[in-house]
Amino acid sequence: MREIIHIQAGSLPNYAGTHYWNTQESYFTYDDDHVSVADFSISFKEGRDTHKEPTLCPRLLAFDHKSNFGTLTKDPPVRVEEARNSQATWDGDVIHREQEQIAQSEYHSLLEHEDGLDSVEEGKVFDTKIRYWSDYSRVSFDPKSIQAVPDAFETVESNWSASQEIFRRYDEDTELMEGSLRLLIEDCHNFQGVQMIQDVPTFGGFSHSLLTAFRDEYPKATILSFACLSNIAPNDVNLGNSLQIKQVLNDGLSMRSLGELCDLTAPILPPPCWERGSWFSGHRIDHKSLYQSSAVLSSHLETATLPLRLRGSIENLQSFIGHLNWRQSSPFAVLGGTLYSQGSLIADDFQDIASLSLHSNGDHTSFARRDVYRGFSQEDLAAFNTWNESHALREPIFRWDHLPSYPIPTSFPSIFPGPRPKALKMMSSLSTSPSIAGSLSSFASFVESMAKRRDRALSAVGLEEDEVRELANALWGLVDGYGENEDGDGHSSENLGEDEE
Repeated sequence: MREIIHIQAGSLPNYAGTHYWNTQESYFTYDDDHVSVADFSISFKEGRDTHKEPTLCPRLLAFDHKSNFGTLTKDPPVRVEEARNSQATWDGDVIHREQEQIAQSEYHSLLEHEDGLDSVEEGKVFDTKIRYWSDYSRVSFDPKSIQAVPDAFETVESNWSASQEIFRRYDEDTELMEGSLRLLIEDCHNFQGVQMIQDVPTFGGFSHSLLTAFRDEYPKATILSFACLSNIAPNDVNLGNSLQIKQVLNDGLSMRSLGELCDLTAPILPPPCWERGSWFSGHRIDHKSLYQSSAVLSSHLETATLPLRLRGSIENLQSFIGHLNWRQSSPFAVLGGTLYSQGSLIADDFQDIASLSLHSNGDHTSFARRDVYRGFSQEDLAAFNTWNESHALREPIFRWDHLPSYPIPTSFPSIFPGPRPKALKMMSSLSTSPSIAGSLSSFASFVESMAKRRDRALSAVGLEEDEVRELANALWGLVDGYGENEDGDGHSSENLGEDEE
């Protein structure tokens, strides 16, 4: 076995992760006549469901604030009798108030009644019925997977140092590194690495501290990361808005961290900022809805990484990332794809790829690209071959897989223009290219300007001036790895010395 440990940290990652595991669950086969496309042992382990029956549980650590877990909680309800016994030494009056338990979600209620699934198939479970990401989960979780981080008394969004401190306290209180994480890894026969998705604004510093501690213990393990960035770009910052400054600085700190600690990272833009391919007009997608937008993100994330979980494949995290980052100086990738209609494809359809990732307009030459195409008919394959013959990329730079359709569980939102399909024809792509250098340059330039301005927002993020200068140099170093030594103004990234303050 070649097990992968998965980590989810934050709200959007856990919404997407729930869709991701529901899709994985749909691959399960329960008889010898059907062979699954996926090797379950890579991402699942043996465990117990809520009825103590044997089941498969994700190899997962799911971090989120405690109030976001919904019905998933580690804390058992305290019974009145137990509370009275605990107060046996108190002679005074005791007032008992039991916290109201969170009601079962409508989706889970429908799952328990066979006839109720008909309304799910008809798309009658709307966003308004989804309160938490756990409301539409179809898998059972190992208790070690549920990592409920205490809710902060005040907002710590985009506060790098505060987020790091939360991890330090959480690790001390729960013995995370020596407990849950180590036990998950020890349960593996041939642990190959980590696939992580994290929310940078709320769990940026937390994730950095977690990955740093992980690297100290497992320096040779491979890490593939998907990082959900804030909703403000460096070039759009209002310098009078301290929150926007903090958001971009926090994003910049995370980019440096991920470039140093992960083998490959796809920085994910907020859903409203995704590119709109022509296929978007054929689907009803509300990008402000976490439930809907996370389903689209998850479909591409699950499809793009499916080669890592194929039954009988010799692919692993190291070879997968080694192909995309063969230059060893391109640690950031672009995630994109297309949800196709049910009709036959033509060669031009393969040009319509919407990016979900951080990148910049300009040089779109790929260093390497890995595509996964799903649910193609013979006519579609012929169109693909026609397009591929005229494509600039060739093997081994360009690799692709043709795999079965993407399954649509009943938990998937009804974003389709017609009747709800049982499977979807789509493609997803991960690529490394010089196009991301422009975005990295904008972060480096912004941080550089903040070092010169001595803005008060720096102290709010917990950064000293020399740390900001170091951050700017580190970001320029990442730009240099893509062969771009200058930003758009021709400003060199050489050294930001004392005389430039």
